[in-house]
Amino acid sequence: MRRNLHIFLSNVESETRLYKESRFTVAEGIFDEVTVVGLWAAHLPRRESTGYGLEIHRLPTWLRQLTPGNPLLRNALLRKLVAALSLLQYFWAVVRFARAQRPSHVSCHNLMLLPVAALAAWASRSILVYVPHELETERTGLSGASKRIAKFIEARFIGYARDVVVVCDPIADWYRTQYQLSNVHVVRNVPEESAVVRRDPPGGHFRERFAIPNSARVFIYQGLFGRERGTDYLLDIFASVPAEQGHLVLMGYGSEADQQRIDAMVAAHSNIHWLGPVAREWIVSQTSGADIGIFVAPQVSLSYRYSLPNKFFEYVHAGLPVLVSDTLSYLKTLTGEAGIGWSAPYPEIGAKILALCSADISAMAQQTGAFAQSAFWEKDAVAYHHIYR
Repeated sequence: MRRNLHIFLSNVESETRLYKESRFTVAEGIFDEVTVVGLWAAHLPRRESTGYGLEIHRLPTWLRQLTPGNPLLRNALLRKLVAALSLLQYFWAVVRFARAQRPSHVSCHNLMLLPVAALAAWASRSILVYVPHELETERTGLSGASKRIAKFIEARFIGYARDVVVVCDPIADWYRTQYQLSNVHVVRNVPEESAVVRRDPPGGHFRERFAIPNSARVFIYQGLFGRERGTDYLLDIFASVPAEQGHLVLMGYGSEADQQRIDAMVAAHSNIHWLGPVAREWIVSQTSGADIGIFVAPQVSLSYRYSLPNKFFEYVHAGLPVLVSDTLSYLKTLTGEAGIGWSAPYPEIGAKILALCSADISAMAQQTGAFAQSAFWEKDAVAYHHIYR
């Protein structure tokens, strides 16, 4: 019996990469069973079985079991103490779970879990695989003592992993150089073939739903909203774009403050629209109603500059060429070399958007469709036959 145990420091609610990997490795006979251990939250079951061979176990730590009105949560010092003890409780539970399961492989998805994952793999005589979803020690928001601790943990424990799996080539090159590794593999976070089938979405495409004139070019940003992701900047740009030339659709979600700003801009400008999050099976179908996908960001971390997000591939599978700011260096290189989009300095994105409102983009859209044929999960995931050998 070959088992794979994944360890996540999350609620395991929307871990699409985990779900895709589990489906593939079970369907291909790489594993007989796949289990993930995460954290419990009040609105979620402690144990959950999927229809494709994944078992989800959520551990109820002491912190997670406290009710919102509990006095411990109002005292900052006590809250930190309970949080620290809860983390140790979770670590110990993971090791016990691994010993009981005896998996052939332990897959660690978070840097801060790497020490306990190494211990769990040793205790269960399993093979450790490290699966960072970004450049962990160089991610946005990490600085000072936290960054030094992260660098120490990764440098100390990455050697216990037999294989390291990352999402794109520049991150793979960074890990190879930083730690002198030869066991780094790339499995991009590309969509499954079943997720990119285009159909008429419920409620119609953007032009029908929002009464956008045929003369206007439709730009789309999908994903999380926030200042660090450039959505505030896009709102300001499109506030001055004539409605007969260009429209912006925001498809996703953000904080309450982000949503309030978006709602205000939608009310004030007829060429700014918000759709909200869309179910996985409808993302590409909805996105195909736009003309150009957008990625912009102000000065960002190295992890963000090297990023290759899933929504990039959702854009190209929807037939959309992509506009990126040059702060996203890997996306800039990729779109330029493949001929599937444009880049511009961050302060000049507004001028580039105005120029694209009247440009002929048909040739670029054709090249985007050709590029998409090489970007299916089933093709990249073949690497798991070697990784989990």
